[in-house]
Amino acid sequence: MAYHDSKADKAIIDCVLEQNAKLFQNLGSDCSKAEYEKAKVQERQKLRRIIAHDPEKIGRLIKDSLDD
Repeated sequence: MAYHDSKADKAIIDCVLEQNAKLFQNLGSDCSKAEYEKAKVQERQKLRRIIAHDPEKIGRLIKDSLDD
């Protein structure tokens, strides 16, 4: 399945993407680099848990997170 093929998969992916956005949204300019790195690790962990829902899209997101 893929993001656009299944409403259930889309809902799961959207939920995780929203959670990941909130991870970074809650970090302020006074946060340390270590806190940002911790958020990136958590982001990738969440993405890896749902990779089966759309391996191409989620794989690309994980790669992008590693490239930052």
